[in-house]
Amino acid sequence: MGRAVMAETDALKEAKELADEILRLTKSIIITGAPGNEEQETEDFVFLMDEREPLIEQLSDLRNTIDENAINSKEYAEIAEVIAQVTVLDKKHIAIMQELHKGTQKSYKAVKLGQRITAGYNPLPGNEVSGKFDVMQ
Repeated sequence: MGRAVMAETDALKEAKELADEILRLTKSIIITGAPGNEEQETEDFVFLMDEREPLIEQLSDLRNTIDENAINSKEYAEIAEVIAQVTVLDKKHIAIMQELHKGTQKSYKAVKLGQRITAGYNPLPGNEVSGKFDVMQ
């Protein structure tokens, strides 16, 4: 029985360390959506997701090893609080990234419209239409 309690304590300690690392990584990037920063902030966000993925998988695996008694513990409540902080930050980051995505979509649509307009007024080589009839033949 003592070893099971020790294993639970170790699992909770490891889970807390993982949750703290995930929070540290999440807080390490600042996403504002400010004009001119879009590219760097997008790269930072993608890097964050790549760095956090294995940590989240480890945390999920640990969750499966923790029994119901440990879930009601103070340590588990602390882990849940850290995860809640990460969730709040993620929601803010994702909202900004969605706005950047919408802006990118609008820009892409404007570029495609410009291309269609240009193609309509300036035919590609080989598609030219003569402005005069050849009456000499």
